Amino acid sequence: MTLVLPDVVEVHSLYQPVVDLMTRSMVGVEALARGPAGTPFEKPDDLFAAARAAGRLREIDWLCRISALRGALAAPLPPGQLLFVNIEPGATTGPIPREADDLIRRAAAMSVVVEITERDLLLNPAALLRAVDRVRSQGWLVAVDDVGADTASLALLPFLEPDVIKLAMSFTQSRAADDTASVISAVAAESGRTGARVLAEGIETEHHLGLALDMGASLGQGFLFGEPAPLPRRAPDAIDAVTSPDTSPDTSPDTAPVGTAVGITVRGRPGGTPFTIGAASGRVQRADGELVVSLSRQLERQAVAMGPSTIVVMSIPFLFPLDAGAIDGARGVARSGALVSVFGRDAHRAALPSLPNLRTLDVSPDDPIADEFTLIVVSPHLTAGLLSRVVVDGPAPGFDYRLTYDRTVVLDAASYLLDRTSAAPSMFGPAVNG
Repeated sequence: MTLVLPDVVEVHSLYQPVVDLMTRSMVGVEALARGPAGTPFEKPDDLFAAARAAGRLREIDWLCRISALRGALAAPLPPGQLLFVNIEPGATTGPIPREADDLIRRAAAMSVVVEITERDLLLNPAALLRAVDRVRSQGWLVAVDDVGADTASLALLPFLEPDVIKLAMSFTQSRAADDTASVISAVAAESGRTGARVLAEGIETEHHLGLALDMGASLGQGFLFGEPAPLPRRAPDAIDAVTSPDTSPDTSPDTAPVGTAVGITVRGRPGGTPFTIGAASGRVQRADGELVVSLSRQLERQAVAMGPSTIVVMSIPFLFPLDAGAIDGARGVARSGALVSVFGRDAHRAALPSLPNLRTLDVSPDDPIADEFTLIVVSPHLTAGLLSRVVVDGPAPGFDYRLTYDRTVVLDAASYLLDRTSAAPSMFGPAVNG
């Protein structure tokens, strides 16, 4: 039987401690939404399932966000403590609700960490990338939730550049060793490059805590440190005691100093095409088509070897045919990787196989990338790009190209193409400061 949401839905928030695993000091809380008590919608999974069925997902998601911010401001949460707020990825479009505008302005001074689910980059890359940009424009941090629940999505971490990487609960409770090793290796690589903090969820016992520390987590949450509950009301002098440098350290969950600086340098949005990005930052080579195609085949083989945590982005020059080798290469990469996006004209796209993770996008003759041949591979342990442009200065066309493993250059070039895969949403409406 389908449950029908009432016209008016009351939502409240509980808060679960997030702690420093070495000291067990509270560094923040995660806001957890609850529906009307004593109803079938009290559990968030049931509430959101009914909201989806009723076409009211965005409305209910905003009610939960508003409740999370309102509770943290009313307590108030001590300055410097992190407030983790979940966002339903399917409800990120559209303007900010009027009733939330004042709350977001007041929350500008808070250390808000917006949690997103990384799998949604596979569904709508441009939408999620732009949503993350909007979050950061508020001065808020980004956490990626349930990392490792789907190993295919590990390739998305380089694009999102999260401040906090939240390991799926299964890693602290039950997970096969081989699977654990591959995920932890990828997370460690990203954390080591950017300084992102690793947070383990579901810590309920001392054994779980030991596993979390073994996997490199520095932050954690779970029943061992506290169950979801309302935030305690704080008097102004209690807040001052938490933040005063003259106060003696207190490791109780309510009063521990934060000591958890997070935040990374976020890459700006690329302004040029993949080839111009590559040419602006390194030496360009001249070669015939045979060499460039051979290099692309080598990158395809590397992509297949990287397995299911790989994203491949490709653009085909408008006037070039798509031969059988290229089709076979795209098929092989798509079957082994997380996401393959191919930009080309209609004939290119029609020749490609139909696979769930293979996306094809149109290129017109006057498109800025119409004369570019691009092949980019991004995985947790490989970031490579063949960035080239057709040159016609002899009897046969050739290419100016750059083959690069420079992480920043490759991610900028890939982001340029991923930004074009769908319309950008507006997650929070107008920026707080205008």
